[in-house]
Amino acid sequence: MGEITGLLELLGALFRLFGLGENAIFPAIGLLVVFFLIAVPVGLAAQSGRVRTGADGMIGQRGVVVTDLRPGGRVYVHSEYWNAISDEEVASGVAVEVESVAGMVLKVKRVQ
Repeated sequence: MGEITGLLELLGALFRLFGLGENAIFPAIGLLVVFFLIAVPVGLAAQSGRVRTGADGMIGQRGVVVTDLRPGGRVYVHSEYWNAISDEEVASGVAVEVESVAGMVLKVKRVQ
């Protein structure tokens, strides 16, 4: 109960600081409630999302072969040029998908 009283006192002090009347308290509280009803679920959803950075974020990304993979070569994935290897020969211009990342080398496979 003390937290609510403290929050109301803080709101009152902010209203006095900015020269707002007491009739603006209820709309401000309503806006805060709406904000937290939207912000909390969005924040929690963002925390449980798929990793999109680092090596884990590269797996499953698609790109294009720049130089023939025999078995090594270069690919363009995620707006970057990478060294890559493949279990099969892949000609330049063919779409590939990242299977794994080992250091700065991507293991890719041809997209079917």
